[in-house]
Amino acid sequence: MTTKQASRALYAVVGKDRFLRNEAVSRVVRSLEEDGESMGPTTVEGGEASLAEVLDEVRTMTLLGDRRVVIVDDADSFIKEHRKALEDYCELPCHTGTLILAANSMPKTTKLHKIIAKHGEVVVVNELAGREVVSWVERRAESVHGKRIAKTAAYRLQELVGDSPAALDAELAKLAVYIAQKDQIKRADVDALVGQHKEELVFRVIDAMASGDTAGALRHWEQVVATDRAAPGRAIGGLAYGVRRILERGSGRGYASSSGGFTTRDLQRQLKDLCHADLAVKTGASTFDVAIEKFIVVHSQSVR
Repeated sequence: MTTKQASRALYAVVGKDRFLRNEAVSRVVRSLEEDGESMGPTTVEGGEASLAEVLDEVRTMTLLGDRRVVIVDDADSFIKEHRKALEDYCELPCHTGTLILAANSMPKTTKLHKIIAKHGEVVVVNELAGREVVSWVERRAESVHGKRIAKTAAYRLQELVGDSPAALDAELAKLAVYIAQKDQIKRADVDALVGQHKEELVFRVIDAMASGDTAGALRHWEQVVATDRAAPGRAIGGLAYGVRRILERGSGRGYASSSGGFTTRDLQRQLKDLCHADLAVKTGASTFDVAIEKFIVVHSQSVR
């Protein structure tokens, strides 16, 4: 039995960002397929998986003699429940199959981590932050979507969407279609497609508030947050930006929806309250959800 065969029996892919973790799992599977060993993976959810079924699947020989690959996704609860049995299996894994445990966490100090590192491979997937996000966007645009993206456009995309790789990739896919035959995504493209969409979402929140529709405003706010879950501060800033735009456009006339409206003084009070909400979140005096829900409820009711 070769070392190469042994190393392909076990993998742990560890990372909190599910999108990046899934990408790493896909790379592992592709490496097995490129070597002509894999017949394609079987994926089970960790919270629902039976240990016996998982191990039986890994150990079952295929008719063509290919390697059977079993992925346990979101495996944290699965590992916690079956830790000792998994440690025993990983000490003597079946070398005709591959077990991949995809988990949020697997500390290096745990026995299971040490066993998998010894007999297989632990792939650690780090979250993206700061400039890493922009570099990732540039690589992703070209390698997956076949388009180059200007650095200013990548920075603008991060500003609008946040640091979530899944959300960024979804917008890159739209941008690749949007620019059609052009080979580079520019900042103007990001502003036109992504920026306009986010601004529309913010205006829906304000429009619902101006109509006194608290429930509708909260639903629309959830859509805004969904585009930037990794950066609540930017989401609050986006709402403040929308209020400022209305003040600029209104030239002192306030803001009217189909069934209600805000005066200029109302909008100025909203900006002040948003600053207080941002400060409360940053200092720990309130949570992001509570601060903004309070803001929406108070200012929706003010027009009734």
